[in-house]
Amino acid sequence: MVNQGYETLYPNNYFVEIEKVIPEYKAKRIRQRWTDKLKPGLNHDPLNKEEKEFVVQWIKKNLGPNDSFKWKDLISDMEEVFHTLRPDNIPKNYWYALKRNLLSKITHNEELTPLQILSLLSPNPQLTG
Repeated sequence: MVNQGYETLYPNNYFVEIEKVIPEYKAKRIRQRWTDKLKPGLNHDPLNKEEKEFVVQWIKKNLGPNDSFKWKDLISDMEEVFHTLRPDNIPKNYWYALKRNLLSKITHNEELTPLQILSLLSPNPQLTG
């Protein structure tokens, strides 16, 4: 049912309306399932080299106060540049794996900000191991 034109069936608050039909699932979970798995056109392939570089450069360019940024803006910009729709978790997983990899290479045990992590990256970030 979720994949059968939900926007047409429920133009306002469609995830809440679907929750009424499937009460064992909350609207938030229904929305998450839609955006991560069911939305037509989602590309679940691993990020290619250009997309990985884009993620790092985008984060470097868009870091806000308190080293924050919005994942939904990154996803939107990636769709515009690469003409493919990615689930939110693919760039997130790449970024956090890259961060973990860099932190594991640091000998002293200190927490780094995203900006400090970005400064450690070469122009062509690669996940190794």
